[in-house]
Amino acid sequence: MDIDVIVVGAGLAGAATAAILRKRGLRVTVLEARARVGGRGYARHFAMAGELLDFGGAWITPWQHRIRDLCAEHGIALRPRNPIVERRWFRDGALHRDGPTSLADNLAHEHAIARIAADAMLLKAGKTWDEHGRDIASVSFADYLVRIGAPLATCDLLSAWWTVSGNADKRRAPAAELLASSAYADGLTEGMAEVWADTLVGGVSALTARMLESSGAELRVTQPVRTVIVNDQGVGVTTEDGAVFQSRAAVLAAGLNPLRAIAFDPPLPQPKAEAVQAGHLGRAVKVWIQARGVPVGVLATGGRSEFEWMLSERLSEDGSTVLLVGFGVADGWSPSIPADAVAATRRFFPEAEVVSVDWHDWNSDPFAQGTWVATNLDAPGATAAATWRRHGPLAFASSDFAADQAGWFEGAVVSGEAAASEILAFLGRN
Repeated sequence: MDIDVIVVGAGLAGAATAAILRKRGLRVTVLEARARVGGRGYARHFAMAGELLDFGGAWITPWQHRIRDLCAEHGIALRPRNPIVERRWFRDGALHRDGPTSLADNLAHEHAIARIAADAMLLKAGKTWDEHGRDIASVSFADYLVRIGAPLATCDLLSAWWTVSGNADKRRAPAAELLASSAYADGLTEGMAEVWADTLVGGVSALTARMLESSGAELRVTQPVRTVIVNDQGVGVTTEDGAVFQSRAAVLAAGLNPLRAIAFDPPLPQPKAEAVQAGHLGRAVKVWIQARGVPVGVLATGGRSEFEWMLSERLSEDGSTVLLVGFGVADGWSPSIPADAVAATRRFFPEAEVVSVDWHDWNSDPFAQGTWVATNLDAPGATAAATWRRHGPLAFASSDFAADQAGWFEGAVVSGEAAASEILAFLGRN
């Protein structure tokens, strides 16, 4: 064999895997379905001609040291996020700057927010029940909103924050998705954005490319994998164009939902097969809007449909426009771009002049089939790290089921390095 390990997927998890395996002297070939590297970390020029923007994930937190160390190692600069200096709320059919609810709803709002804070900190402490014996780990977000008695304006606010935390069907994903994110700010949902400290200059795409180049692993792009066969000779991988690769072991680093497009022979063990069938529910929609007349650092939320969360993130490089980033969830909503983005901008920023709109549709992208991980209440084990432990010569890596920091790029690194360790143990290279 000319290959010791095949890595399927050239995202950050695959790059982290390849880097470690190459350091141990193994011959590694990385097969990537797309014509680019980076996976769900996707930086490209706005409207194909403007400045470089992250169309996939972007922010990292202060405590995510592995990705920070990799940035330092590979010369990737970090860009601090501009502070939020103004809040706007769309509620009761109008835009408000005085608070998330009316005076009449304020007491019920405060009770709901306090309940979320208490439950978030219980969950962070490893508790799955509140002081009343109610489940807080596996109740749906929709049912949780009813439980806490949130008034309509509070539901509008929480629905907006759901777009950047749970990012899924509120009836099928657990409230724990929002509670876990709220716990970053001592239980305060409104504070979860404060931990989004930095973005990578050049994006995760640039970091991934430098990691792969530095590793010396062979990289082959536009090679969607269709079959993985395990036999006495090792692992045989066949791509869409009929190319066949043989190796001693393989790491599947393509993400949970894209595994549906790969046929395994013999079939994956039952827990993994059921996990692939169930998948995860992350279905966020991210859009960039170039506009004039908007100050930097304004966060607007509400509307409970389409784009519900929008931030005037920073000035464009030439200083002539402001770049707004918006989020929604494709839960019964099929985005119409640019119309929906323009409508949301006018709702949140009536003073704005929209110049241009751009996005990437991750939900219809065949090599993503969704955004960051959101647990399916009907199949919680699908995204559990224990489900994805090595099976024979096959290991698995993805932020979707990372043992730590799942859903973040830090989780992709953690999972990729763990998969590399499993393969080294399998090959007797501990």
